Amino acid sequence: MLQLDWMTLLAALVVALIVGIVVGRLWARGQGDDNGSLKRQLDDLKHQHQNYQVSVTEHFNRTTELIDGLTVSYNAIRNHLDQGADELVAPEYRLESARAGSEDLQSLAPDSEMANASYTGPRDYAPKSGDEIGTLSEAYGLRREAFASEETEDEVETATDDKAKKSR
Repeated sequence: MLQLDWMTLLAALVVALIVGIVVGRLWARGQGDDNGSLKRQLDDLKHQHQNYQVSVTEHFNRTTELIDGLTVSYNAIRNHLDQGADELVAPEYRLESARAGSEDLQSLAPDSEMANASYTGPRDYAPKSGDEIGTLSEAYGLRREAFASEETEDEVETATDDKAKKSR
């Protein structure tokens, strides 16, 4: 009987060893698939990033080409306007120095009276010194005593009018 127990124990140990090896290989194979899928995802992300970098570079190259074209168009328009001015404007009205860039356009403008006149405030404002109330103040022109006495007179008149109306 003791011999049978040893045999059963040995058989159970061999079966457990075989099951452990099979489960270990299956688990390792599953982990290997995860590593492979992670590598594929990493490669896909690298490829997407490279495509993004290429598209950004293409975008900036195209932007540079468009700006260069805009500069050429601007120069063509400026030359066209210069030629038109030469052909269409009478010589006495031409501003050769302004087109050449030798003088500031402000120096070519005639002096106006408004530019030379000093600024003064509107003449309909009452003059005031630093500590006086200005004309735009709500209390301008009112004195507190006069204002208070007017209020009491108005209240007295209103009260007498109300009493007269009630007595009728």
